[in-house]
Amino acid sequence: MESRGSDPLSVGVSRPAGHPPPVAHRLGPLVTIEPLSHPLWGRCYALAFGAIIAGVLAVAWSLSPAERFGTHRQLGLPPCGFLTMTGLPCPSCGMTTAFAFVVRGRLLEAARAQPMGAILALATIAAGLACLLAAVTGRYPMMNWYRVNPVRFVWWAAAAFILAWAATIALGLLDGTLPVRRTWPG
Repeated sequence: MESRGSDPLSVGVSRPAGHPPPVAHRLGPLVTIEPLSHPLWGRCYALAFGAIIAGVLAVAWSLSPAERFGTHRQLGLPPCGFLTMTGLPCPSCGMTTAFAFVVRGRLLEAARAQPMGAILALATIAAGLACLLAAVTGRYPMMNWYRVNPVRFVWWAAAAFILAWAATIALGLLDGTLPVRRTWPG
């Protein structure tokens, strides 16, 4: 049965009897493609941020990923103090390694090194593509933040970060790559 109402979304759409037409969210779509407010400066801004993102990804490409942790040492940084003292990785251990794996397309190894690092690397690539889109077309993807509950967003992000840390520790303990040190008596 074809339902034709005054709603422009329902014109020519077949629905079973008793099913209401889809309703658009009262706050609008979650993501839209918007024109830049100033075409020249907006494109320059997009190119500048795209260059920064390209630089981050180029550095990740130039690094040789370690098995689990320590890729950051190739940048001249010291070893992780938390890992050195406890034998367990800190919450950010494996992030550089995950970026180095993602830019090589080795997503499973990136997720194994640090799940949140793999997600952040993919988000960085997506941001770079959004900058390229804005620079080339003069339009950019815009998220409707009115539809996102900031408290829930922060809690979910924190929970994901903690779960990624727990997964990094669990995988290291299971495969025996963590030099866990016991500092308590007994």
